[in-house]
Amino acid sequence: MLYLQLKARATLKPGEQLLLRHIADAMDAQGEKVLDLPVECTKKEGVWRLPAMAAVKAALPYFPDITVLGPSECFVHIIPESKRNMTHLLRTVFAFLILMVGSALAITWFHADVNMLDAQQSLYRLITGHQPENDWMITGPYAAGVFFGVALFYALLGKRRTVAPLEIKLEEYRQSAEQASGLTP
Repeated sequence: MLYLQLKARATLKPGEQLLLRHIADAMDAQGEKVLDLPVECTKKEGVWRLPAMAAVKAALPYFPDITVLGPSECFVHIIPESKRNMTHLLRTVFAFLILMVGSALAITWFHADVNMLDAQQSLYRLITGHQPENDWMITGPYAAGVFFGVALFYALLGKRRTVAPLEIKLEEYRQSAEQASGLTP
């Protein structure tokens, strides 16, 4: 008896042999892990949908009784190492710049629409009883507060005890991209 639990995704380099351990957790009836069985898959670069039957086919000659648990398919990402690192870095920098400029414009336009400076000066006068000497005394701490609020919301600072909303959205995006582009080898 063999128990197979497919993983959601596996990442390989071009030419690397796909093994059962890459796409599934497998354990026989005695509780020993069975992981080094070769699985048939294309060697082409891209994202490939690998059905559970491919794992069953690889293990069937050794284990006539197989139980499949978990997802019914695994997405195999075949990506060259150099392409993965350089492309990832460039996309990250480009996305960061676009998001930074866009968010700065959005916050600036929002503050102009609601006249945030007057509101902050009124609040400062209400608390301290006198007019602020410099507008930076108000806007500096406010900007730092916005930064730390966003960083805490997305769990960018400190040790993570929970899954951040950004990670959830990225995982949802990855799954929908795999579903849209996944090909069966």
